[in-house]
Amino acid sequence: MRDWVSEWKQEGRMFVWRYAEPNRSWRGWHFTADHAGCRSIRNLLDRMRGGEACYRTLNLAPVTEAILSVPNYGHRTDGKFTKLRIAFEPDAADLLLSQVGEALEMTVGNARLRFLSAAFADVERGIGDFGISPSNNRKSDPWMFWWMPKCSLPDNGKDKTI
Repeated sequence: MRDWVSEWKQEGRMFVWRYAEPNRSWRGWHFTADHAGCRSIRNLLDRMRGGEACYRTLNLAPVTEAILSVPNYGHRTDGKFTKLRIAFEPDAADLLLSQVGEALEMTVGNARLRFLSAAFADVERGIGDFGISPSNNRKSDPWMFWWMPKCSLPDNGKDKTI
């Protein structure tokens, strides 16, 4: 039987951060990715859906001032994360994300996988400034998703996502 998850290869860039000393509106995790990164993570989640427990590790891009200019909170971030290990546990009811040094570990199950995938589909279309609930607990901090910033490149005059 073919192992579709182990054959997956990351494309694009993904960014994850949280703020140091956030007020209530800015607590929790924040995500964005470029178009290729959004497609890539959605492809991974599709491969995991309905299967056995498995995991893959992604490289995270450094969060830049341009990325942080989208939410425009103006506060420093807490931690610099270089890796994201996504563990698919079919029966996991909640989305979980924890820090392990400079790496993050995310657990996702069938119950919340489609919400996470849909969030990255919206980011790919340029939609942002929205959150998804990682659990049924109404007091849990939402995971926030942001569109990628645009910049003008002088060499060809076209906008490019950075």
